[in-house]
Amino acid sequence: MRDDGEVIAALVLVALVLTAGLSGRSGPVGSGALAVLSVAWLLVNSPMEGPVLVVFTPDHGITGGDLAGFAGLALASARFAVLRRSRVPR
Repeated sequence: MRDDGEVIAALVLVALVLTAGLSGRSGPVGSGALAVLSVAWLLVNSPMEGPVLVVFTPDHGITGGDLAGFAGLALASARFAVLRRSRVPR
């Protein structure tokens, strides 16, 4: 049987991917949910991290698994920016 940490990480990743696909249709709520799930992924992804891509210190670096969280944060930021620009009167 799988470790609880692996199951939680898998569920957060599934939610992250689904939210990334649907957040464009759900406005600021979807973008906020995407940002929250991206941060949650960065906190729980240790069972699925993968190889270290960039080393900052001997104990800290960016792993392959971290990229999903960073991509989610970038997408949420871009969608917030689009929403903000569309609301600003010209």
